[in-house]
Amino acid sequence: VFKMGEQVVEKSLDLFGGIIGSFCLETVVTENLEFKVFEISARIVAGTNPYINGSPYSDLIEPGLSTGRRIAQEIKYAAKHDKLHEILS
Repeated sequence: VFKMGEQVVEKSLDLFGGIIGSFCLETVVTENLEFKVFEISARIVAGTNPYINGSPYSDLIEPGLSTGRRIAQEIKYAAKHDKLHEILS
């Protein structure tokens, strides 16, 4: 799964200088336990948060942290450290 995400980032660098922001690889798993990507969403989608208040990943950062709030934290951090140019297009 991580390799698939890395490949999307690498290809985006080749095609248009890179992807900025969150994205979601929408997948299915075959009977042979292989992941097949059927859509790439360059936005927050419903599957990003397995439950209303976030995900197991976001709970590692802060219990109940949603993906939207996490992105807001990153934007505030970048603004505070004069790095908005690095995260916005």
